[in-house]
Amino acid sequence: MDVPLTDLGYLERFCKCDRSRMEKYIRLYIDVSPGLFADLAVKAAAGDADGLALAAYSLRPQVNYMGAHQVFEALTNIEQKARTEGTAACAELIARLPGMNERVVDELRAALGHP
Repeated sequence: MDVPLTDLGYLERFCKCDRSRMEKYIRLYIDVSPGLFADLAVKAAAGDADGLALAAYSLRPQVNYMGAHQVFEALTNIEQKARTEGTAACAELIARLPGMNERVVDELRAALGHP
């Protein structure tokens, strides 16, 4: 079995163990994250390195709240590479992100009791 991509410990501390508050943040992430990750691919395809870097930077806190450390690291790398090497250097990482986020969303749904 794969190692989980999420660790809700940070969110639990952030929400002071308030389960309903945690569920609110988890549901929000589940709803909006696919579109945000799709935006990364659009910016990369358009050759918009600055937009790609900003989109990756903007998405990092949300990923961090969910404890998705591998995704956070990938976004950090995308931001840095987009700024220094351009969008083409980010292609491999961007291609992996939708699958990674799908796993994160699946894990979050399971945490809510909705597999």
